[in-house]
Amino acid sequence: MKMPGTAPTLPTSSGRPSSAPAPAGDKPRRPRLVLWAAGVIALVGLVGGGAASSHLTSSLSDYDAPGSAVVLAQHQIQRATGANPEEGYEVVVRTATPIRESSALPARVATVVALLRARPEIKSVLDYVNTEDRTMISKDGTLTVVVATVGAVQEKQAVAALQSAIAAQPSLKGNVWLGGPTVADVQIAAVSSQDLGRAELLAFPFLVLLLFFVFRGLRAAAFPLIGALFAIAVTLGAMGIVMVALPLSVFALNLVIALGLGLSVDFSLLVVSRFREEFRRHGSVDAALATVRRTAGHTVLFSSVTIAAAMMTLAIFPERFVYSMGIAGAIVVLAAGAFALLVLPSLLVIGGERISAPSRRHSPGATAEAETRGRWYGVATLVMRRPVVWATSAVLVLLVLAAPFLHVSFTGGDASALPASSSAGAAYKLVQTNFSAFSEAPAGLLVDSGQLTPARLASYGAAVAKVPGVKAVAAFQHLGGPLWESDVALTSAPLSTAAQSTVRTLQSLQGPGKVTVVGQTASFLALQNSLGSDLPIVLGLIILIALVALFVMTRSFVLPIMAVVMNMLTIGAAFGALVWGFQWGNLKHVLGFAAPGALQSTSLIIILAVVFGLSTDYGVFLLGRIKEEHETGADPAQAVAVGIEHTGGIVSAAACCLALAVGALMLSRLVFVKELGLGVAFAVVLDATIVRGLLVPALMKLLGPASWWSPAFRRNVPRSIVLPTPVLVLDPVVHADTTPAVK
Repeated sequence: MKMPGTAPTLPTSSGRPSSAPAPAGDKPRRPRLVLWAAGVIALVGLVGGGAASSHLTSSLSDYDAPGSAVVLAQHQIQRATGANPEEGYEVVVRTATPIRESSALPARVATVVALLRARPEIKSVLDYVNTEDRTMISKDGTLTVVVATVGAVQEKQAVAALQSAIAAQPSLKGNVWLGGPTVADVQIAAVSSQDLGRAELLAFPFLVLLLFFVFRGLRAAAFPLIGALFAIAVTLGAMGIVMVALPLSVFALNLVIALGLGLSVDFSLLVVSRFREEFRRHGSVDAALATVRRTAGHTVLFSSVTIAAAMMTLAIFPERFVYSMGIAGAIVVLAAGAFALLVLPSLLVIGGERISAPSRRHSPGATAEAETRGRWYGVATLVMRRPVVWATSAVLVLLVLAAPFLHVSFTGGDASALPASSSAGAAYKLVQTNFSAFSEAPAGLLVDSGQLTPARLASYGAAVAKVPGVKAVAAFQHLGGPLWESDVALTSAPLSTAAQSTVRTLQSLQGPGKVTVVGQTASFLALQNSLGSDLPIVLGLIILIALVALFVMTRSFVLPIMAVVMNMLTIGAAFGALVWGFQWGNLKHVLGFAAPGALQSTSLIIILAVVFGLSTDYGVFLLGRIKEEHETGADPAQAVAVGIEHTGGIVSAAACCLALAVGALMLSRLVFVKELGLGVAFAVVLDATIVRGLLVPALMKLLGPASWWSPAFRRNVPRSIVLPTPVLVLDPVVHADTTPAVK
């Protein structure tokens, strides 16, 4: 007999009864207050972050490996000479008539030399006359290079001022190309930002159209876009606060935009889809939100905390560009989660009824069975009929895709990555094709010894000249005290595999004292060594965090291990595809680039962070819903099929939206940006199809009840302790008391 005042008994998605109160609420009084507060916070973050963004660093020191021998040697050179060996200008000048080593400086070259000497950041200016270096003149005599050493410098401002000074000279127009490491770094950042903005502009109309169909309405489609704006604005403001104590790199903004958009779509789609489902069941916004908070709210909370913790592990790396991505990534993940948990419920209170009109499939007369047995249910059921075949096939596909990664080579970013339309890119190409022996980025030898003689230095220089890959060795210059320096021209591009091999040989060569190899190639090798030494710790922590979080959420010992293994398979397959497409050059005609013969290590770190986060996010969505069905009494196979039915569309739609937004980066002029776009887009599509659609149901069918195995102590822990209600989820409605009176 049903007591008066008790809640009606309602069916769950799997057809079993569930008591879910439909509280009768007052008129909502909090939602608009929450929205106003969120708007103010976002505005403050946007204004404050916009002002602080000008202080984000964009310099070669962002890639330094602090404490490495190379960095310490660079500091020694800068203290002795005032010049930073990482920085510098190289200006290619076209002369009116061919010149020779004995020629006086032509008028154009003299003008360039005068402009450079007038700059406050420049310590010395070198030309073919004051160095008596014939290699600074091109093979046909129509071009020459002027080199300027640079001390402490604000790269962006200094380069802009020098470009303006050159442009103000009519005789230099069309005859001068400003290059060098300082200019290349500034222009790489500028081209990257321009291409990112262009990609967003091109993708935005298609993204809005896709969101319209995915969310089945314009109002609902606006929610993830509002969430992305909120998350990015809050992150910019938080980064401004962090920069009071710690400098951050501008390259973190790329990650903020990608994760902010991707996770806002994910979280909003999960919450809105579950809200619609519960609203159809209960017919009440209040009751629907109550269920959403207990189900999708838990999932979003777990997902955001897990991904943020994993992102923070990147802060272990001492390199500024890496720890900046970790800090900024963690902030944007938490901001996206906060929007879904705090702001989105208020939007649903105000407009929930308008966005929950029934579709054909979810018409008022539809049965619970019809709602749970759609396309994704059919796919899962088909896969679980022959789980061994499907699991084996899926794993083989992923392993085959990952196999090329066994042959990966790494490179960095320099002027060779720039398009010829940029001055640094054009200068680099002119030097490479028109100068026989001049090296744009020579290796430097710093000898630290108090007991050196000219004979010992000459003998060491002769030994260096015999090293394979060395083009020429300059005479040693005394920097003061025990320090001597020489430049070594290399036959290969500074970041090529051949140049790296040459520098490693130089590092192992016995010298007349303490010898440190400096320069672009040596800095890159130091960076790789530093990243490689910290990577196992970071990966271990990321995996541990994911295992613990999924263990707590699923109450299973097996499922977290399965999820992490699948994440690694997805990442491996994406990296293998990048090696095949970019390192081996199989996509060079399709995407329009010159095959670099290696992958940029920084792009791989960004891809690793984004893809692991998104894969964990998709895994939490799916396993959370399967667990929910399992706990209502469904058998393992039925729980999997129903869980995939309710999340398959969400995950695939979220993956399509993100793949469209990030995949537009493949239109960039920079190869490493193309790598980023293809890597993330390919990985999320793989994860949403092969992994979640085929591998998960096949493996869970094979494991059966063992999927939910956990140690005895874990099963005995009270559920209320293990999986607390997400108290951070704000209830935007002040409800009336609906608890029945006890008589």
